[in-house]
Amino acid sequence: CTAVTDVCQLTGRISISGMVERYLRYSTIALIMSALMLRYFYLQSQWRKQQQGELRARIESLQARIRPHFLFNTLNSIASLVASDPVKAEQAVLDLSDLFRASLAKPGSLVTWSEELALAKRYLSIEQYRLGERLQLDWRVSAIPDDLPIPQLTLQPLLENALIYGIAPRIDGGVVTVEA
Repeated sequence: CTAVTDVCQLTGRISISGMVERYLRYSTIALIMSALMLRYFYLQSQWRKQQQGELRARIESLQARIRPHFLFNTLNSIASLVASDPVKAEQAVLDLSDLFRASLAKPGSLVTWSEELALAKRYLSIEQYRLGERLQLDWRVSAIPDDLPIPQLTLQPLLENALIYGIAPRIDGGVVTVEA
């Protein structure tokens, strides 16, 4: 680089060393900024992947929440229904099998709103056998399109929490309102 500078100075032209130095500075700054941008986009991509993984894990966790004591209570309710009302007992077995089929589906799989609503109603009908008149239901869900995709078993854990913490502890029961 000094040979070129010396030649330029001999001919009387503008010193190239200042131009080269300025070019190197700008190039270095551009290189550093490019590296920072690449790092930013890489970290943003990693953050998105982590968020998606956490969301997937939450969905899987919700789907796995059909708890063993629910199965135990349901089987006891069905056993008591067999003698008194075999038709209801059969329907309870069908409802339970549909719930477990849904819980075995691929985590994060989407179903339509109408399918999810039907599954939630099956869950609540099973709980109705156990809780009887203590459980009152109020459905207000006409505003949502039936073909809207939704992750499977989204409503069931919410309804289960409402029953466990809101209805079951109360002697007189209560009303579960599903509104969307």
